[in-house]
Amino acid sequence: MAKSNRVYFAQRAAEELERAKSAASPDIAEVHRTLSRRYLERASIGDRPGQDQSEEGLFGDNRASFAKVTSDA
Repeated sequence: MAKSNRVYFAQRAAEELERAKSAASPDIAEVHRTLSRRYLERASIGDRPGQDQSEEGLFGDNRASFAKVTSDA
């Protein structure tokens, strides 16, 4: 992974920690801390070989929410 990508992910991790500190609820704060950990992992070890880029398990499967939009097109 390029150094600029690692810097980007480290910066995003710091931003997520700031958002966690100012979150309105404990649940939202936990989501921001989870994102921060993911970004830190990405910054420290880079991409894992063969790992899906969808961050499986972090955001869930939201394809159903787009079904109406794509059927209207």
